[in-house]
Amino acid sequence: MIEKVRTIAMVSILVAVSACGRGPQIQPLSTGFVEGRFSASNAAVRACRAKLAAETSGRLKVVGSRSSGARSSVYMRIGPSGAPWQCSVGSDGSNPTVGFMGYGGMA
Repeated sequence: MIEKVRTIAMVSILVAVSACGRGPQIQPLSTGFVEGRFSASNAAVRACRAKLAAETSGRLKVVGSRSSGARSSVYMRIGPSGAPWQCSVGSDGSNPTVGFMGYGGMA
């Protein structure tokens, strides 16, 4: 139930942000957001793209990834404001989970 509420809130935020038009990219809240480096498997990236596309709307772009043993992180931006998202996934593409990495004041 909490996951659904969180997903609805995130989608609402993205809709509000996309309605604002093309502006500066939203900056990630943490410094761990990876852009320009790619080390996750193709299966991990595909699973994360599919998971995030199912939960959000807007143009999705994979901007980086990191692999660490059995788990990988895939970093994506969505929409004209480049809302930052992270996906944690098994290196084989199993069990992807996504989370918004931006900060408040986006609308």
